[in-house]
Amino acid sequence: MLSLYDRMNSMIHNVKVDRTYIVCEIMLKWGVPLTYTVKKIDIDGVTAYSVGEDCLLLICLAENITTENIEAMADYAPAKIILAESALADDTAMSNAHYILRDRRIELKLV
Repeated sequence: MLSLYDRMNSMIHNVKVDRTYIVCEIMLKWGVPLTYTVKKIDIDGVTAYSVGEDCLLLICLAENITTENIEAMADYAPAKIILAESALADDTAMSNAHYILRDRRIELKLV
């Protein structure tokens, strides 16, 4: 039986990073065919998924994403970067991510 703390925590952290089917669900929600290639990549110690041959989407569901991680992700030049809403380390990382990606014309989406 789960403790109250575990149940509450599971409601807050609703994206389970160990479940790769979530990448397929995100692809479907954004209208990306499931026939596109998906590559698991490591970006400065953070697991992300490159979707499409030319990195059409970059999906990262890891926690504690920093500004440096965002800059490294932007180097892949995807059209969109999709992050878990609770993934960014703090509010500063969120605002920096917005400006870094805007300057590089990369769309940021939160799930």
